[in-house]
Amino acid sequence: MKTTVSALLLTVAISAPAFAEQAIQLSVPDANFPPGNVKGVRVTILHGKTSQVTGLDIPILGISETQNFSGLSVGFLFGISRVTGSSTGVKLGLANWNDGNAKGADLGFANYNAGQFTGLQLGAFNYTGRLNGLQFGFINATDRIEKGVQIGLINYDKSGTFISKDIPVFPLINARF
Repeated sequence: MKTTVSALLLTVAISAPAFAEQAIQLSVPDANFPPGNVKGVRVTILHGKTSQVTGLDIPILGISETQNFSGLSVGFLFGISRVTGSSTGVKLGLANWNDGNAKGADLGFANYNAGQFTGLQLGAFNYTGRLNGLQFGFINATDRIEKGVQIGLINYDKSGTFISKDIPVFPLINARF
């Protein structure tokens, strides 16, 4: 019995760091130091993946990839933020790429959101599946404005513009409330 309990405790002690939340993490291609989710500060050089980041994420010279993100991401030297699940917070960088839904602000040269975006997209090129908020850039695109405004040289809404649902592109401003 003592041997079984000792083995169980040793197994839990060895595996605990893999499930723990880290206050500071360095991500490089194929490795995180230390491994686990981050609740604090994460720095990614070239490319790094981790499941969850809550806090400050700093991609440098590459892509910081997380499944879920909440906080502030600041990209340096072509830093790109990619979130494959949900995102809440502010992302500043060369590009901000969300595969799921996002709330907050994406400020970059190019901003892409596959799902619903609630908040502000500010960049040269902005795209979201469904918009609840503001897109401000040279080219703005969405499949549908739920409630929001597009301000830019070219504004595309697949579901139509405020002029007509048969006209998907309108210059300078497009909105739906």
